[in-house]
Amino acid sequence: MAFLPRARLLLLLAVVCIQLSGVLADGPDRCWCLNTLKKRVPREHIEEFSIFPRKSKCENVEIILTLKPVNNTSEVIQRCLSPDTKQGINLQLCWNRKNINNTSTFKISNCF
Repeated sequence: MAFLPRARLLLLLAVVCIQLSGVLADGPDRCWCLNTLKKRVPREHIEEFSIFPRKSKCENVEIILTLKPVNNTSEVIQRCLSPDTKQGINLQLCWNRKNINNTSTFKISNCF
């Protein structure tokens, strides 16, 4: 009789661990980019970029630009670019063609 409560507890613990591992492996439970830029960002202003493919919790391809510092500040500024713009399409093509090491970020200078 004492075995049954322990077995249930172990089963519950296993289910919780499996659920947590799925959440951590899949990233945040929403899209990173809630608003995206529709205008072109001059490439001189872009330091690097990241592209996140569609995932179970976000149906959008997300392009996150890291901009170069302005006025010698150390502040990191990131903006989301719409993947449907001409610049977004070009960055995706560059990413797919040249990011052979599957790095998480890619220098803009590698594309142009």
